[in-house]
Amino acid sequence: MSRLLIAVLIMLSSACGTTAKNVALHDFGVVVVRTAPQVTSKIKADISIDSPAWLANDCIHYRLLYAAPTELRCYNLDKWIAPPAELFKQQLLTSGQFSKHRLSIHLLDFEQQFDAAQHARVVLNFVVELYASDAEPLLATQAFHLQQATVTADAKGAVAGFAHLTQQAGHQVQQWLLTH
Repeated sequence: MSRLLIAVLIMLSSACGTTAKNVALHDFGVVVVRTAPQVTSKIKADISIDSPAWLANDCIHYRLLYAAPTELRCYNLDKWIAPPAELFKQQLLTSGQFSKHRLSIHLLDFEQQFDAAQHARVVLNFVVELYASDAEPLLATQAFHLQQATVTADAKGAVAGFAHLTQQAGHQVQQWLLTH
């Protein structure tokens, strides 16, 4: 009995001595506003973003297309500080002007995809609906499909890729709005 007690105590003391890795929390980094202060509109943008239930969490999602294409996975030690829809909205609001119109954005895909173990890309698909105001009908709809290869095939590569891709998405939405 005493040997069992000693073995248990040794296991407990060694378990306390190990340090578990902390979860790293990510956002898209510092957003650089590219408009001059005198040009910035005083009109507050009205942007709403919805997403499927599987994206309404802090997971950095990835998919191994080469091994399990129907299985969506989540990095264990790397998380977003907020759900992707919230991060994307913040990026849009701080990176540019979106006119006096109301935008309703439907986030469809926001994941890292691996074609091979060392080859990954980030994918961002969304649909933008443009309204004149809350009471007005739909003016226009546009689907956006963006992707880019990641520098590294890991969570850090996904975070850096999404930081760049969301900036690119904001620019493309602004360009589209100029035509409406």
